[in-house]
Amino acid sequence: MTDLYPFSTSIRVRFNETDAQGHVNFAQYLNYFDVAVTEYLRAIGFSYQQMLAENLDMLYVDSHASYIAPSHFEDSLRIHCRVGKIGNSSARFDFQIFNETTNCLTANGEITIVMADRKTFQKMRVPDHLRQALEDKQQ
Repeated sequence: MTDLYPFSTSIRVRFNETDAQGHVNFAQYLNYFDVAVTEYLRAIGFSYQQMLAENLDMLYVDSHASYIAPSHFEDSLRIHCRVGKIGNSSARFDFQIFNETTNCLTANGEITIVMADRKTFQKMRVPDHLRQALEDKQQ
């Protein structure tokens, strides 16, 4: 399934990301998704700093995660990311997290963002150059 995802990045689980049960705390997966979005945007030439310079921001308005198998301290995770849908002012990023240490899928999920004016937080259209970069990456 990961061949459907045009981008991936890796992360090693740190001790503070685990809970008393010894596995990655469920909320941490949303942070991993955020890491993947940031790296994905950087890879297509649209860094967060560039976004701010263009008076843009991304507001996370919805997120979901499904947990399939646990990950533990020191495990190496590969976070796969793609754009599932681009709307007028929003985009949905889809994720799969594959545990390279245990060789299994550990989680999947999605985050929906809305583009906004950086100063007023008013919703705005996804800029054409970002839309084009996202569409190109999907090809």
